[in-house]
Amino acid sequence: MRHSFIVTTYNIDGYVARCLDSLRGCTRPGDEIIVVDDGSDDGTTERVEALLAAGGFGEDVALRPILLGCNTVGGVGIPGNIGLREATGEAVFFVDGDDWLEPAGFAACRAAFETSGADILIGNYLEYDEASGQSRPPADARHWRGLDAARDMAARRSFALSLIAVPWRKFYRRDFLERHRIRFPEGNFFFEDNPFHWQVCERAAEIAFHDAVLCQHRINRPGQTMASTGVELMAFFTHYETIRDRLPPDETELQIAALGWLLNNMSWHVTRLQAPAFWPYANRAAQVLSACPDTLWAPLRNRFMATAIGGMAEALHCGDVAGVVAVWGQDRLLRRIEQMERALHQARADTCNEMATHLQPVQDRLQIQTARLDSLHHIAEFRALRALAAADEALEQKEDGR
Repeated sequence: MRHSFIVTTYNIDGYVARCLDSLRGCTRPGDEIIVVDDGSDDGTTERVEALLAAGGFGEDVALRPILLGCNTVGGVGIPGNIGLREATGEAVFFVDGDDWLEPAGFAACRAAFETSGADILIGNYLEYDEASGQSRPPADARHWRGLDAARDMAARRSFALSLIAVPWRKFYRRDFLERHRIRFPEGNFFFEDNPFHWQVCERAAEIAFHDAVLCQHRINRPGQTMASTGVELMAFFTHYETIRDRLPPDETELQIAALGWLLNNMSWHVTRLQAPAFWPYANRAAQVLSACPDTLWAPLRNRFMATAIGGMAEALHCGDVAGVVAVWGQDRLLRRIEQMERALHQARADTCNEMATHLQPVQDRLQIQTARLDSLHHIAEFRALRALAAADEALEQKEDGR
């Protein structure tokens, strides 16, 4: 089965070489690598062109760079769709240009996909933390323990939707994507992989899984989308509406799952929101949540009420934007006070340590002087005792002379 690797890049000059080099151990004769660069201006395109000039991946693997020249709106949506339009392979695999593939795990997932007959296969991955230099399992790693219980298609679809939505962990049959006209949404927003993932999982006739690490995904990289902390997180509400509107109205369980997906994402949004985003985010959330019918809201109310997001979501569902923003403001103020208290405590400790450091020589000198005084005291006492003894001896001699 011929595979089209769609590599999306944007200003990743320091990382793209490793990414492309990792593909050498994963491609086979007849495969193609399509690099879609979204207007990089840092040397990324020069590295891709240099690889092409050096012979690329050999005669048996085509390297097709598509250099857009200017940065498009949004995230991966437009470059990803351009790659899909140009792909000719029987299967498609997306690659994030600052990640790298793990050849052994990738080969295992590829073999499982090609023998499965499934429309898609979802593999596993690791997160490489740029700040610490360490790799770790992603947040959904524990979900794989439930794979054996997902025996029928409904359960397997539900399991797939419980996993993180990123496209670069999946193999797709290209004819499946074309038949259902599945593409990334395009617009001035990020996180486009979420509605793409939902549409893929909802339309797939068969979904396969293979628990092997097929790539390392780089996180905490400067300029990365996931570093966002503001109003751009409101895109999730637009993506939820896209997901909701594409689902069959009579698929109540999927509709509930989609709303649950939104609430789960909101639970981490609120930990990242900056104060300027409070009002616009809360307004948009109230607009979406207040439109949810009770047939969807009631099951989720019971599930989420005991969590940190539950009360906030219920208030937004009822339209209490001001109340929620006030709570966020109070929480933010309390966090700032706690930070200031910790800083003050640390400053006091540092001051005490500094004073102790400066006082130590004085204490050392004082101990020396005290020791000297003790020595002088002992000497004086010894001399006094000697004088007293001499006086006693002289007195005894005088009395004996009488």
